[in-house]
Amino acid sequence: MKTNPGIHAATGSSDLPDSFEAGVSAASEALSGLSGRTPQVLMVFGAMRFDHRDLLKGVMSIFGTVPIVGGTTAGEISTAGYSTGSVVVMAIASDYLQFVPGIGHNMSSDERACAVYMASDILSKGSFGQEAALLVFPNGMGGDGLRVLDGLHSVLGPGFEILGGYLGDDERFQSTFQYYNGMVYRDAIVGLMIYYRMDCVRTGIGVRSGFESIGNSFVCTASEGNIVREFDHVRALDLYKDFLGEERSARLPGVCLEYPFGLIDPELSTDGSDMFQLRCGLSVDHAKGTISLVASIPSGSSVTLTTASRGDIIQGARMAAEQALAGLSGAIPRLVVMFSCVGRKLVLGRRIQEEVAAIKECFGEKVPLIGFYTYGEIGPVNKMKPGYDIAKFHNETVVLWVIGEEYS
Repeated sequence: MKTNPGIHAATGSSDLPDSFEAGVSAASEALSGLSGRTPQVLMVFGAMRFDHRDLLKGVMSIFGTVPIVGGTTAGEISTAGYSTGSVVVMAIASDYLQFVPGIGHNMSSDERACAVYMASDILSKGSFGQEAALLVFPNGMGGDGLRVLDGLHSVLGPGFEILGGYLGDDERFQSTFQYYNGMVYRDAIVGLMIYYRMDCVRTGIGVRSGFESIGNSFVCTASEGNIVREFDHVRALDLYKDFLGEERSARLPGVCLEYPFGLIDPELSTDGSDMFQLRCGLSVDHAKGTISLVASIPSGSSVTLTTASRGDIIQGARMAAEQALAGLSGAIPRLVVMFSCVGRKLVLGRRIQEEVAAIKECFGEKVPLIGFYTYGEIGPVNKMKPGYDIAKFHNETVVLWVIGEEYS
């Protein structure tokens, strides 16, 4: 086993009240973990409470002009565990990896065009002729997540390795911020292309929710963008209320987090087993009978209702970690990036730390970890299985991306 790894990552976190000082503190902790190595890129995720320009100035006072990607969250995740009202920083240094950031603007005007611009921005900076993966951090309130993926696939191809999380705003569901090279943006998609050497690096992906179908299924008979109007030719909200019952319906729209829709994917459903991507309701219109979702459910799609207990959600995280670790084929995990839906956080409540703990237990307590609670997740259902390796949009799901280093 290698005693001197070629991939080095370290994290830092801070909840200091002053934005600049919080950035300094988190960055200093990450820098100290690199043991004198010079980082090539930083991932930075912060709570909404900060003055974000001052926060990044604090980070840059330690790291200088090292490229930065990231943004605001619905909860921060680091090697230290889950935190809130904090900033988390991961610094990465490696001769085996190359990093190229990019950005697209005006996401809410045209999600697809914004994604195309961001991917093209990255590719315009040169190709390194190696294997690669793309991490994306879109504005969580920017519109239909399926259109973002459509744009990325149009540039990179359907089989390209794409992971990501939609940035949050502490559950306000109003407006998020994106971080890019020391600047703060609104309504953008930030991306980070990571090129790696196939002879010594492996990547693993885990995508699991823990949610299961309640058993019923129905068809979306009318939708417009991410607004569902009808299921089975009945007003969507009326049918949803019938399934929920009077007591649960009184808790709309919050109860949507406990009972998300499962968009059945016919391309992945085999042997009588339905595979689905979760779709969580954001708001409801009682007068019109419509439900607004984070990503669209196209008309004609088959849908099922799902639910999960807290234990199911934690087990889902453990299964995602096991899936990602298996994808490394024996390589040593060197860093983990975690995207978990804010809906999982709200359902877990006081058991929130158990989700991160289950993942750390699988990879090892000392493996550097960074991530955040999201407004939507991107990742393939199964990277290792042909046909299942195309990136999908998810809700209520945990998506893990791990970089591993081969044995010498």
